[in-house]
Amino acid sequence: MKFSKQSAFIMILIFTNLSFVHAEEVPILPSIHVMAESELREETGVVPFQEDKAVRQSLRHHVDKIQNDIQNPSVSETPYIAIDYQPTTSPDLSQLSPFLQQYLLSITSGLQSSDPTSGIFNMLEPLNINRNNVNAFRDGTIKVNVEDILKLQQQIREGLNPPQNPWFPR
Repeated sequence: MKFSKQSAFIMILIFTNLSFVHAEEVPILPSIHVMAESELREETGVVPFQEDKAVRQSLRHHVDKIQNDIQNPSVSETPYIAIDYQPTTSPDLSQLSPFLQQYLLSITSGLQSSDPTSGIFNMLEPLNINRNNVNAFRDGTIKVNVEDILKLQQQIREGLNPPQNPWFPR
């Protein structure tokens, strides 16, 4: 009986010691704590500012170089500039209908004149928009007839795709 009491006592001691040992081996995980500035200074201490003169001098040199480059742009070493000149050529309008040829030529001649708005008005002429009713655009109350738009669209479509002659296919 004495033996069983002693063994029970030893077993109780072993289990209690094991639980204490196990509790000591648990690692403490890092966590984030909200601290006031004074608490943070107590924790870390005051780190004095140490100026590195070599780094400061190199940064100053770099800033001075950038400012100098901005104020004094470099000149290219080539004394001439190559210009590709192409003579003006008139486009080939022979594939368009006579109506569309006249329409395009009147627009381009108006755009190349001293008053380019005349070319714009030549473009808008089939829609019955001219210099007299342009003030309506400024008021935002312009009226355009849908039939005029459809008629102009049909004329342009016919000018781009002229009807083929059944006797002379392309």
